[in-house]
Amino acid sequence: MNGRKIEHEGIDDAAALGAILEEGLREDLYTGAAAAIGTGNGVVWKTAIGDTGGGDPAPVTETTRFDAASVTKAVATTSVLLRFLDTGRLSLGAPLAVYLPRFEGTSRGEVPLWRLMTHTAGLEPYYYEDTWNDRTAALEDIFTADLLSSDPGQSFTYSCLNFVHLAAVARAVGGADLGALAERLVFDPIGMSETTIGPLESINNVVATYDHEREDRELVGEIHDPIARVMDGESGNAGLFTTLRDLICFGEAILESGGTDRLFSNATAREMRRDWLAGEHRPHGLGWRLAHECQPAPNWSPTSFGHTGFTGTALWIDPMADRFAILLTNEVYCGKERGFPHLRERFYSQVAACSWD
Repeated sequence: MNGRKIEHEGIDDAAALGAILEEGLREDLYTGAAAAIGTGNGVVWKTAIGDTGGGDPAPVTETTRFDAASVTKAVATTSVLLRFLDTGRLSLGAPLAVYLPRFEGTSRGEVPLWRLMTHTAGLEPYYYEDTWNDRTAALEDIFTADLLSSDPGQSFTYSCLNFVHLAAVARAVGGADLGALAERLVFDPIGMSETTIGPLESINNVVATYDHEREDRELVGEIHDPIARVMDGESGNAGLFTTLRDLICFGEAILESGGTDRLFSNATAREMRRDWLAGEHRPHGLGWRLAHECQPAPNWSPTSFGHTGFTGTALWIDPMADRFAILLTNEVYCGKERGFPHLRERFYSQVAACSWD
C-alpha cells in the first residue's frame, strides 16, 4: 500500500503523527487513513495515506468517503435532536411515549429521552434478525421485542438500540427522514457538502469495509452496520458516510464560540458535553462520550468529548485546549482485534503532546 499525503506539515510533531499512521499501514490494520487536527480558527495539520482497498483501490484523499459507523450517533442523530432542543421542539425530560405513542402504557414508554442519549435506558446492547428485509420490518421487531435488560438508570449499557429509538423520535418531531433532517439542520448550515446518511449511489472515492461476521463480503458504499444497512441508514446508530474535509467543518463549528456558524446555543453546547452520569463509573454526555481513562488518551483534558466508530473512525474535541482531532480508517476491512485501539490511543496521545502557533 502506497501512502499519499495531502498535507504533512504545520505542527512541530507532524513527522511523529505521520509515523504512527504509516505503522498502521505496515501492520495491515487498515488499507487507508485520513486524519486532521484543528482549532476554532482552522486546520493546523492533515494527512491522507494508503488506498481505499477493494478490487480497484485508489489513493485516499481528504474527500474520500468513509463509513463513519457509530460516529453517526454524535454527529448526526444527536445534533438533530439538539437543534430541536434549541428551538423548543423537544423535551429531553419527556418520556419516549410522548413522541412515539405506540409505547404508551409500557415500561419502555416511560423512559425519558435523556436516558436514551446517555445509554442508561436499560436496553440491550444490540438486536438484529436476518429475516428483516426493510426499515418497517426492523422497527416493528425492535419496538415489540422484549429488549429491556435492566431498569432505566440502573446501569450504563452502551446500546445501538437507544439511537434506533431516538432516530424515530427525530422523524416524529421533524416530519421527515433522519437523513433529510441532518442535511437541513446540520450538514448544509456548516458546509458538509459530501456527507450523507444512507447507502451511496456512487462508489467512486469510497473506502471499502468488509462484513466478516455475517455475509463474508466486501462492502463499498453499503453500510457496514447490519441494522443501519437494512434500514438504509435511518437507524440513528450508524449509516453516516463522510469525509475528512467535512468532519473538519463539523469540528470547527463545534469549537466556534459565537457567530452564524455555531450549530448550538452556548447553553445547549455546555449541556451536551456535561457529565450526565456524575457518580457513575463511566461519564457520558448527551450523545457524546466523555474523556475517561485511555479514551481518547490519558493526556486529554477531562473536558474532552468525542465518539468512535466500529469501522475504525474517531472524532474527539477538547474545548479547554481549543482542539479537535479526526482519525478515519477502514480498520474493519482488515479485521478487528488486531491492535488498532492501541494505535488510535497512541495517535491521540501524540496529538495532545503536539504544539502549534
